[in-house]
Amino acid sequence: MLNRFVLFLFLNFLISCDSYSVKQIPVEVPAGVVVPKEMVYVPAGEFIMGSDEQPATQGRKLIKSGAYLIDRYEMSHEAYNKFHPEHSFITKKALWPMAHVSFSEAEASCQAQGKRLPTEAEWEKSARGTDGRKWSWKIFVAHPNNGFSGFMPEPVDKRPEWVSPYGVHGMGHNVWEWVADDYNLAGQTQVFKVIRGGVLQTHLTIQFSPTWFRNWMAPDTKLNFIGFRCAKDV
Repeated sequence: MLNRFVLFLFLNFLISCDSYSVKQIPVEVPAGVVVPKEMVYVPAGEFIMGSDEQPATQGRKLIKSGAYLIDRYEMSHEAYNKFHPEHSFITKKALWPMAHVSFSEAEASCQAQGKRLPTEAEWEKSARGTDGRKWSWKIFVAHPNNGFSGFMPEPVDKRPEWVSPYGVHGMGHNVWEWVADDYNLAGQTQVFKVIRGGVLQTHLTIQFSPTWFRNWMAPDTKLNFIGFRCAKDV
């Protein structure tokens, strides 16, 4: 009887793992607000920003934001080509993140669409929701370390199980993303820009970046693991 009970629990565990999906925050879009199909609406309100684990963050501070729209996916080669017809890409990589762009190029691309780069607070709220979660998908999972990393991106829509509570993809496991804010380093006069949401990689391991993790890069940097997504005022 005990063995049957253990088997029952094990089967339930397997079923729950297979069917796991991130619980979405119910959002009511106000009358008159049009949400483009490639974007999501994030309502005004408070959320927890930062963590005590990284001193350079807000340190789990309660922040209030206005409502805004943010791209559901990182900018792909295909999407970038719609506004920049001169951009060529390999067809099989059409849905890979658009990368190797500087901060100013990313900013200009968003502006060409009537959008802008998200602020750091907007990016973080979109990633973690309102409960202060460390991982966008809430439940910790180890990185598979199977050849997938921000240095070899995946299609922007490939991992629906790694989605934020607002339905935003790629916030913590694909490429790093430019955001609008400066990153101030003590004793440095050079301007750096914040990048968010890539993977943390050493020569031995790859790890997902927490929702609050802040990284930085010189704004003229172009690397194949830095891309972007756009946001828009409501």
